[in-house]
Amino acid sequence: MKKYLVGAIVAGLMAVNVHAQSHVQLYGILDAGVTYVNNLGGSRALLENAGIMQGNRWGLHGTEDLGGGLKAIFVLENGFVLNSGAFAQGGREFGRQAFVGLASARAGRVTLGRQYDFMHDALIADTAAVQVTTASGFHLLDADRLAGQRVDNAIKYLTPGFAGLRLGALYGFSNTPDAFAGTASAPRVISFGAMYRRGRLSLGAAYAKADGRSGSLATEALAGDSLRTMGLGGRYNFRRLVVFGNVTNTRLTHMAGGGNAIMNNYELGAAYQLTPAIRYGGGYTYTTFSGHPYHQINAAIHYYFSKQTDLYLGLNFQHTNNNKTGAGMFLIATPGSFKGFSTSGNQLAARIGLRHIF
Repeated sequence: MKKYLVGAIVAGLMAVNVHAQSHVQLYGILDAGVTYVNNLGGSRALLENAGIMQGNRWGLHGTEDLGGGLKAIFVLENGFVLNSGAFAQGGREFGRQAFVGLASARAGRVTLGRQYDFMHDALIADTAAVQVTTASGFHLLDADRLAGQRVDNAIKYLTPGFAGLRLGALYGFSNTPDAFAGTASAPRVISFGAMYRRGRLSLGAAYAKADGRSGSLATEALAGDSLRTMGLGGRYNFRRLVVFGNVTNTRLTHMAGGGNAIMNNYELGAAYQLTPAIRYGGGYTYTTFSGHPYHQINAAIHYYFSKQTDLYLGLNFQHTNNNKTGAGMFLIATPGSFKGFSTSGNQLAARIGLRHIF
């Protein structure tokens, strides 16, 4: 009996020890509100919609200490529609992110699964859409992938920091026999990134190439066979004031009807913390696409009840002389069908919303 009791105690101590070396965190974002759009496919619209400031999500982030400075890491992140409770990202259970990997302070980290490329990782924080405004502030069709387009079947490596600099590479396999370079339904994605942080200064540079029509929102919308995009971004934190900007260049090839297209985006903005409870700011983006200029202004103000809960008002306005498709802001217009684009060269969206982060 004593032997069994001792064995049980030892097993219990081992379980406590393993538990102490592992950590799993539950996190999430809930965002809901009402949006007014002045021209949504030719009509005015008042919408109760969710995930416009940030996509609704819940997730699990875990680490396990393997000893010698090595850790096992994983992320499982579900995206959902708050209004209905349905899964987002095409009905995937963990459609936002799903990966597992190893991390070391000396060797960096390698992860495998469904992940973001480095256009997102290196540049997303240098946009008005992340610093202060709603996600409708991202660039036209998200052709440059800053909003975060996921890559399936991906292996990703990020170096440790060297004097504030980290480098990364990602490869997304097509996972199709005889389709190493990717196909319309089985894309291949390659991406590289560089991120530098020193004090209040942050800089980023990135490149991504998606071969295969389903590899990006823009190639699906414009029936292109491949997309290549690159960009530079940066921001500086003056304590209360943050100034940011980015430049991206995107090339789409073999579009429907033949030919290629080039899109350039130039964005500048600022955000200011007036008081601990009030933050406001905005940005301006100039876009050229197939010879047509697009001008977009984004602004927002937040009132924080706490660090986790805020009430916000966001305004987005886009103008273009492209009479073929009209104006169409991200998350307002649907790229694939062009549903929700304005029937004129102008589109205005005003939103009041509530966000809670846990």
